[in-house]
Amino acid sequence: MKRKLFLSLALGVALAIPAGAGNDITVAAYYFPNYHPSDPRNAVTKGSGWSEWELVKAARPRFPGHVQPNAPLWGYTDESDPKVMEQKIAAAAGHGIDAFIYDWYFYEDGPFLRRGLEQGFMKAANNHRLKFGLMWANHDWIDIFPCRPKESPKVLYPSRMTPEGFARMADYVIGAYFKHPSYWLVDGKPYFSVYELGTLIQGFSSVQATRAGLDRFREKVKQAGFPGLHLNAVVWGGVILPGENTPTEPAKLVTDLGFDSVTSYTDSD
Repeated sequence: MKRKLFLSLALGVALAIPAGAGNDITVAAYYFPNYHPSDPRNAVTKGSGWSEWELVKAARPRFPGHVQPNAPLWGYTDESDPKVMEQKIAAAAGHGIDAFIYDWYFYEDGPFLRRGLEQGFMKAANNHRLKFGLMWANHDWIDIFPCRPKESPKVLYPSRMTPEGFARMADYVIGAYFKHPSYWLVDGKPYFSVYELGTLIQGFSSVQATRAGLDRFREKVKQAGFPGLHLNAVVWGGVILPGENTPTEPAKLVTDLGFDSVTSYTDSD
């Protein structure tokens, strides 16, 4: 069996772990889906119709020659519209991208920012041209839209999830996504990535309990008809968002938890 190379693109940074050989290469781009209006949580905190496009529209010049605001070439599109996503899929597939890895949010009380994927991508007529996978962004959702200098951002949705919440999330992803014909499979196994290992462990209270929870997830995936689950860990060497902590001994932690591969989300060095 060939080793695989997963090339993930985020914020213009290319990272590849584990190293592969030959032509068995999958190029995937992280996709942050906060550009559709009327997400229920955003509506509560920001008002009806809000999306991150409002921050783009509100940008102002900060130094001579700084051209702001910049209007996007395609306009302020709604990614939950299948026609809009068809344009994005065509552009990505036509320029060498094989998959979108969605920044995917699920808290103790349920999902967040799912309409871009479920209403946009999954209903796009050409979604057979691109695979999609999930990176569970299990970090605190903090009030940084916009970010305010010298202020400690308020935590809007805490990330820590109980074992029961994790089990609900596992059932959701298996039922809603894994059997979609465009879901990204590695050796027949659905790809699922976890952003914060420390937060994951806090929810289960120990490394051993976390490993048991992940093993139960794998078993549910097998019961759904797959040969297993490909678990990917995001491991980074520096803080990206306020409040994050880098895990100690990450290599040992990844091994103890039984992850199949590792990657990084941005260049944090």
